[in-house]
Amino acid sequence: MSILLGKESGKLTVKVAEDASPGVAWVRFFDDQSASALVPLVLSSVDVFPETEPNDKRSEAISITIPAVVVGRLAKNGDSDAYGVSIKAGQTLVVSATANQLLKSPMDAVLQLADRRGNVLAQSDDARGLDPQIIFTADADQDVLIRIFAFPETPNSTIGFAGSAAFIYSLAVTTGPFVDHIASDGKTIVPFGYNLDPQNHWAAVLSEPEKGKALSPPVATFRDAMGWSWLSPVENVVNQVLPGKPFDGRLPAVLFGHFTKPDESHSYAFSASKGIKYRAEVNSKSGGFLVDSKLAVIDQKSGKSLASNDDVSRGIYDAGVDFTMTNDGLVEVVVTETLGGFGPRHFYQLSIYPSEPQCSLSVSEEHFVVKKDKPLELTVTVTRTSGFDEKVQVAATGLPKGITCEPVLSEPKGDTSKSVKLKLIAGESTPGHGSFRIVGAEIDADGNPSADTTAARFELRPAVSITEFWLTIPPISTEEPKP
Repeated sequence: MSILLGKESGKLTVKVAEDASPGVAWVRFFDDQSASALVPLVLSSVDVFPETEPNDKRSEAISITIPAVVVGRLAKNGDSDAYGVSIKAGQTLVVSATANQLLKSPMDAVLQLADRRGNVLAQSDDARGLDPQIIFTADADQDVLIRIFAFPETPNSTIGFAGSAAFIYSLAVTTGPFVDHIASDGKTIVPFGYNLDPQNHWAAVLSEPEKGKALSPPVATFRDAMGWSWLSPVENVVNQVLPGKPFDGRLPAVLFGHFTKPDESHSYAFSASKGIKYRAEVNSKSGGFLVDSKLAVIDQKSGKSLASNDDVSRGIYDAGVDFTMTNDGLVEVVVTETLGGFGPRHFYQLSIYPSEPQCSLSVSEEHFVVKKDKPLELTVTVTRTSGFDEKVQVAATGLPKGITCEPVLSEPKGDTSKSVKLKLIAGESTPGHGSFRIVGAEIDADGNPSADTTAARFELRPAVSITEFWLTIPPISTEEPKP
């Protein structure tokens, strides 16, 4: 892929190789003084239709040929966009919006499917995080309208549809195979979605990032199907179990599942050891799926509840529990959906593992600016779990030439136990850009940092975190200050 500056300000020419895999390329724009955040460039294997105005009214709907990806913008308050497609009896139409979750558009979009008279046939809101998705099976040949409008990501007192230059979206539209998400046991990657023929062996095509330049996990795509999914990295020692497959009780384990009917519960049993602390946690809502989970841990012999939880914390609707056995024996971890919901996007990932003291580091930004006359103070959040109470040295590594930063210590107690500040100083450094990492090392009994380190992370998107950060060193201004 190449990106060339256009003759007109603000316009670029992007060239993508014909054999490029669908997915996301991350792009950063920068000049001498500053740099942008990482911007996702979504690559498609089918035709892309740009929105043209006017297209607010039914009579102005843009006709598109599917399969296709439509890209548009709700540019002002009150804006809505309409597109027309033709579908045949028995076909299942998929309309999947990408806006808030990946593109960071500050919008809560709504999709409607209507007939040509304006009667609403289907409506969706918040199917993929805040992004909507419609699945509609036609009972007759018909022309239908796809309509998209939005409200602000953060609700306010505004009455009516919202819009701005930042309200960018894309719509994947097809009556063919569409991959919504995947699960993997480390050997096989299984797609889940719509119009996927169960008789077809859907073999994944895995696009691995170039070594040393990985910003995203590998991308899994499937020939002849729209849609793609990131493959979350999992250590080889983890026992990964596909939906519906038996669990043999080996830990640590990651188990995938779907709720396919009302009031369903899933139970996973394993042999627990006396005195060992275990952790069970669900990932669904935080990944943009729909399960509002509840966890319960049951001692099989006594029937006693050892722990239960339905929200890890306020505003986080995934469940997580810690529990310790007082004797050896079988326990069951039971997952339920608190609202009784079910369907293809009621998908979850359950992790069960012996809980060990751990320390993790994170930052709230992924690009920084340090000036020669003004050191940069960078806050690193320190998260201690399962009773971790060791001293940790936090240091910036791989800094551009001329940039210095003294390591700092995170103590087990006090203010530095939760966060520390690194001070980056630009000495006789050359103006420009570079990348660096932040790592933590446990301090041993002799007061020396361990060779084993943990890297600070920034959550770029759900299921995508990065450990390499961008640093800009602007040139020193030679202009005389104004009187």
